[in-house]
Amino acid sequence: MPHETNSKIILITGINGYIASHIGVQFLRKGYTVRGTSRSLSARDHLLSGAFKGYEPFYQHVVVPDITAPGAFDEAVRAVHHIIHTASPVDFTLTSVDAFFGPAIGGNLSILNSARIHAGPQLESFVVTSSVAAVVDRWKNAPDHDYTEADWNTTGESVARETFTAPVAYGASKAAAERALWDWVSANKPSWSVAAINPAVVTGPPVSFPATPDKLNETLLPIWRIYANELPNGGAMPPQIGGAGYIDVRDVARMHVWAAEHHALSNGQRYLLANGKAPPQAVADILREKFPERDIIVGEPGKGYTPDYDFVKGESSLVSTKALAALGIERFIGFEQSVLDTVKAFEAKWPGVAKNLKQ
Repeated sequence: MPHETNSKIILITGINGYIASHIGVQFLRKGYTVRGTSRSLSARDHLLSGAFKGYEPFYQHVVVPDITAPGAFDEAVRAVHHIIHTASPVDFTLTSVDAFFGPAIGGNLSILNSARIHAGPQLESFVVTSSVAAVVDRWKNAPDHDYTEADWNTTGESVARETFTAPVAYGASKAAAERALWDWVSANKPSWSVAAINPAVVTGPPVSFPATPDKLNETLLPIWRIYANELPNGGAMPPQIGGAGYIDVRDVARMHVWAAEHHALSNGQRYLLANGKAPPQAVADILREKFPERDIIVGEPGKGYTPDYDFVKGESSLVSTKALAALGIERFIGFEQSVLDTVKAFEAKWPGVAKNLKQ
């Protein structure tokens, strides 16, 4: 139950998502009422029987079947004090740039317009979950570029339109969606603050779980596959995601909460969140050491990362000093803790499902 009391209502879109459910837990613990949206009502029961159990009086749910539809969020935004917009489908089976761009841009514009017309004068902040993919432009910048919030992915769209790949199209769509957000702000000059959170690859223990491990999201599934030795493609190491920058989900959620609560400071700002570089090889190395009784892929130990999981000298880095200063901390949750806490959560949820114990 909440440790504090607070009369304010927080709207979190895509509430059943990995990051969003963490944000919901943090706000509920602070005494807020959380209103979540999802595409179907089943998400409500799933959360109230799991991550949000015990917070039933402080949770509301609105079904939004299509986030890009005009007026989709009209009811959801009414009387809320803060909006956290995390809903943006990640589907790497899509086969065109426009298929990525439509939901990403349309979802942002749909909820912004609903908020402008229907939220009410009590609305204080709008925080959107963007991505490091909206920041990094490896085609334009030097290989050792130090990326900050001033950087934008401006080349990804043309690259994806010339030679389509889903990851490049996804990154371009995140940049386009965030650009659309800031263009909307310039044109409409809302009375409430607007901020964007740009996390790297997100790891860390989920608070809401799918029915089975194979349904885990794109960033957690590789950790499960390495831990359980359920590797596709002939047992190969999972591919690196982007530049392998990482950040723990609890820090990502904390940044969203801070941006909403400190809206006078966060207004108009982007916050890049990354704690270093850690490719799948680093996951395998950590888990082989901690679980010697399990058969875990060896790969090429130590390759592609530093012992402290910081950025590699001579390669690009992601500078998070702005976010660290805002949160008043020196460092985010470390990678080893993030991975081990994730596996601990897996084992608590699915004990004995990983069958790779050595004979």
